[in-house]
Amino acid sequence: MVTDSQVAYFIAMFIVFVVACSFSIGWAKADGIKPFTDKFELGYIEDSPVEQNVLEPVVEEYDELKDLERKVKIAKLKKQLHDINNPKPSVKPDKKSKPSKPAIFDDCVSALAGLGTPARKAKAEAQVIFEKNPNIKTVQEFITEYGKR
Repeated sequence: MVTDSQVAYFIAMFIVFVVACSFSIGWAKADGIKPFTDKFELGYIEDSPVEQNVLEPVVEEYDELKDLERKVKIAKLKKQLHDINNPKPSVKPDKKSKPSKPAIFDDCVSALAGLGTPARKAKAEAQVIFEKNPNIKTVQEFITEYGKR
């Protein structure tokens, strides 16, 4: 049977064999290996002088006509964009023209509502009074006319 000392001897010899093979393979391939340097391929700055390319400015002649044409074209496009974003409301002809309310109509309705008349009734009463007396110019005249009824 195999004893513990024989297993230990076998393991030690196996480790020695692996180290010896690795050393001999490394020694055989040592010719093609590059020596280690502290330079990296990316981001390394060398002290050697670098050739500088001097750029010469390109001079273009100013063409006023082309510039004006470009500005006119831009103005037309801006106007078209404004027309697209803000369309003009279509004007529909009124079939029935309602009689226009006087400028003080809303004030008169508010005054009647303040006197305790319900809003719908106040609006109807104001409409009737203005139809009968279209020459009313102030709220005071309106209240006087309302009081006569």
